[in-house]
Amino acid sequence: MYDKQGEVKLIDFGLAKQVVGNKKLHTIAGTPYFIAPEVLNGNYGKECDFWSVGVLLYLLVTGVYPFDSETKNRTEVFNKIKNGDYKLNDQMKLSPECKDLIKKMITVDRSKRISGEDILKHPWFAKYL
Repeated sequence: MYDKQGEVKLIDFGLAKQVVGNKKLHTIAGTPYFIAPEVLNGNYGKECDFWSVGVLLYLLVTGVYPFDSETKNRTEVFNKIKNGDYKLNDQMKLSPECKDLIKKMITVDRSKRISGEDILKHPWFAKYL
């Protein structure tokens, strides 16, 4: 998923675009459940990939999407994403390290979101991989 420099290696090739430096992208595109809040606002960079991989991690370890709607209403899903409205509770049998990593990846404020380099250094990887 990431190389040693923290670069994303798992992507959706149909929507892929190489981002050089801190350039921001503006096209709203992606699979609804995995879209980062800043993508919905139309101003994003590579930080959105760390959000999407966090959503993927959540899905892999819980079996459900963190941002879902019983009615599959796209607007409702997008509102949950924009507000960071998901559950990560004690009933989920996840290690504290896994929960911590998910929380740091699925952070609405992209300036506070964990970087690719720090994801690789996270204790969850050291302990479980």
